[in-house]
Amino acid sequence: MNNNTILNAIKELLVFYVKENYNNYLKTNNIRKIPDDNINNVVSSIYTKNKPHIKSFIKSSLKEMYKQDYPGDLIINNILSDILSDDISCINKLNKEIKKYQDNLYG
Repeated sequence: MNNNTILNAIKELLVFYVKENYNNYLKTNNIRKIPDDNINNVVSSIYTKNKPHIKSFIKSSLKEMYKQDYPGDLIINNILSDILSDDISCINKLNKEIKKYQDNLYG
């Protein structure tokens, strides 16, 4: 298993995590979709409030996915540190993912 495989898995898990929290947000607020001009605020809030949990969720998910092939916490922590070090960039990418996800759901 190479670092690109791990990196892609981490990115997919991050998007999955935010999508699940997006869906919970919709249920909690009893709304069908988030207005486009409010997506950034919601995604930013989800990301910022849950950043520590995102890290532990990704690590435990990777351990479960890769079992004996799990590369170890040190390597995963370094990759996560690189990915999550630029909050603005992360939030912008997640905004695009959620907007695309919402557009696919509701046109």
